[in-house]
Amino acid sequence: MCSYMPPQLRASLEQAFRRLDRNGDGTITIREFRMACAQVNPNISEKEIKKLVIDMDIDGNGMIDLEEFCLCMARHMNRNKSPQPPQRTQTTSARNSSSNKLSNKQLRDAFNYFDKDRSGSISQTELRQVMQSLNVKCTEAEFKALVESIDDDGDGDIDFDEFCNLINSMF
Repeated sequence: MCSYMPPQLRASLEQAFRRLDRNGDGTITIREFRMACAQVNPNISEKEIKKLVIDMDIDGNGMIDLEEFCLCMARHMNRNKSPQPPQRTQTTSARNSSSNKLSNKQLRDAFNYFDKDRSGSISQTELRQVMQSLNVKCTEAEFKALVESIDDDGDGDIDFDEFCNLINSMF
């Protein structure tokens, strides 16, 4: 679960999830969520708590599992990240001068591997096809969170700069 996230972020979210999951059953119930919310905001209403749980509860079972929690946190972090101007290829190339970074050519080759139709962006269909060909398995919720965490401009596709940001964040 949460395998689409960088390891440090995943570990932090899993730790936070375990703190909220008081009985350790792998889900956060409305009761457990209410207790956590009351510590942060004692004035939160029952209606607000239920709305938060409903928004996070993708499968509709009335509880929040780790996957749903990670998806919600990824959406929240993506919504709240400070806007950064898109980076030009030249800037990306300059940043890649350290031995741990990939060269601009390596990044472009990797990007082109995903961008099958050479449209200049990686569509969700293309990303899903490549992931399947590499036998990478994830749920629909994980896939959506992955795309949202990469897609800085929110257009649903991954452009070269977004791809470079993702790859460079991994090194």
